[in-house]
Amino acid sequence: MKVLFFITSSMEKPSPSWHLMKALLEDVLAAGISVHAIQRHYPELNSPAFPESILEHPLFSYSEVTGKIGEKKNFVKRYLGGIGYALKSRKHFRRHNDFDMVFVQSAPTSLYYILTAKHFAKKRPVLYNSQDMFPGSAIANGSMPRKWMQKIFYRLQKIAYKKADVITAISEDMKVKLLEQGVPENKIKVIVNWYDDRSVREIPWSENRFVTKYSLDPGKFYVQYAGTMGTNFNPDIVLAVAELLKAEKNIVFQMIGDGKRRAAFEKEAAARGLDNIVFYPLQPQDMVSDVYSACSVCLIPLKEGVIGNSVPSKAALLMACGRVIVNSVDDGCDYGQMFEKEKIGFSAGIKDAQKLAEDIAFLRDHPEYRKECGTRAKQYGQQYYSRPVNTEKYISLFRDFTEKRDKKD
Repeated sequence: MKVLFFITSSMEKPSPSWHLMKALLEDVLAAGISVHAIQRHYPELNSPAFPESILEHPLFSYSEVTGKIGEKKNFVKRYLGGIGYALKSRKHFRRHNDFDMVFVQSAPTSLYYILTAKHFAKKRPVLYNSQDMFPGSAIANGSMPRKWMQKIFYRLQKIAYKKADVITAISEDMKVKLLEQGVPENKIKVIVNWYDDRSVREIPWSENRFVTKYSLDPGKFYVQYAGTMGTNFNPDIVLAVAELLKAEKNIVFQMIGDGKRRAAFEKEAAARGLDNIVFYPLQPQDMVSDVYSACSVCLIPLKEGVIGNSVPSKAALLMACGRVIVNSVDDGCDYGQMFEKEKIGFSAGIKDAQKLAEDIAFLRDHPEYRKECGTRAKQYGQQYYSRPVNTEKYISLFRDFTEKRDKKD
C-alpha cells in the first residue's frame, strides 16, 4: 500500500501542524505503508526537507516544488502562490502515480490541491484533512470583512468538499460547520489533533529550563498564554481580566510568543499600567514542555467564531503537562463544554471577563482542586488526544478505503 501526501505548507519550516505531520508520517511508515510526499522547497531556509527519522526510512520518498516564502500580509499573492504550487505539482503526480490514495493537507487553496489530486487519482480515494476552515476562520477573525468575497470563497470551498472522498475534521464543532455547509455526514471523520507522548511531558519546576532562563518566582501564580498572538487571539479579554485581578499581586500573566497583535497588545498593557502582564519572546520548539509546565494555569483567549472553524492545538499539549485550561470561547460550543463536563478546566464566553477572573482566582485559592483537575486533564489527554490513539485512526482509514477500492475493482 502506498499513500501520496500532498503537503500544502512545507516540512522545511515551522508551522502549527509541523509536529502533527511529522508524527503521522513516522507512524504511517512504521505501520509498513509506503509514502511519497510532495511539498514546497524554500532554498533561502537552508533546512532539511524532512526530519531524519522520515528521510532515512526505506518506504519514504519525496519530491519538491521550488518556491519563495510569501508575505503573510499579502493574501492575493499567497493565494495565487498556492494555485501556482498546485499546477507545478502536476509533474510530480505524473511521475509518482502508483499510489493507492492521496492525503491532502489543509489550506485556503485546498480546492486546487484537491482538484489536482482527483485528476490523477481517478477512482482512487482522496482524503482532505481540514485543520482550519476557510473562509470561515478568515471571516471570524476579521481578515475577510467583504460579503462578496465571503460568498465567492464559500462556493469554492463547497466544490472542494464535494470533490474530496473523505474529510477529516479535528473537532465535533468543525463537523457541525461542515454539515452546515452541505457535507454528507458519512463523508466526515472526526480525528482530533494530538500531542506527541514521546516528547511532551510535565517538567518539574526544579528541572524546568524556562523557569531557570527567566528566574521565575515559585511563590507567584502564573496565568499563561503561549503561542501566536495573531488574528485568532483576543488581547482585549486578557487586558480586561488582568485589570480585574490587578490588585492580586501574586497573580502574573505570562504572554509568550509573537504575532501581528502583540505590539498593540503590549502597548495597551503598558498604557493601562498593567504590570501584572509580562511579555516573553517566542521560545524554541524543544522548549514546549518546559514552557507549558512553567504555568499554574493556562488561558486560551479566542476571537468569536474561531471555534468550529479551528481548534487551539495547544490544549492537548497542556493536558499532557497536567495543566488546567481556562478558556474564553463561544457559548455552547462542544470544545468549551468539554472542560466543564470532564472537570479538567473552565470555559467562559468571549466577553465574560468577570467569570474568567473568578475562575482564575478560584484555582489559585484551591491548589488541591487544581491538582485534581490537572491529573484528570492528563488522563483525559492520554485517552483521547495522544499520538498513538489518533495516528492509528488515520492508518485504519487509509487501509479501509484501499480495501474497499480493491473489492470494487
